[in-house]
Amino acid sequence: MTKPRKCPKCATEIGVDEDICYACGENVPFNHPWYIMPLGGLIVLGLFWLLTDFDALIQYVTQSIPDK
Repeated sequence: MTKPRKCPKCATEIGVDEDICYACGENVPFNHPWYIMPLGGLIVLGLFWLLTDFDALIQYVTQSIPDK
């Protein structure tokens, strides 16, 4: 279980899900772990890889290139 955070401005305890200190009004956003963004990128790339028909994409790209 996570502990309540403290406001950096007034040192009042802030709930785990709160992002505003109700005592002084300071915005205290939650810091996400560093691996959240790369993990999201890998999920998006994996979905692209699974849902893309590469044979049709290659045919479309080669068909749209004009011959000289």
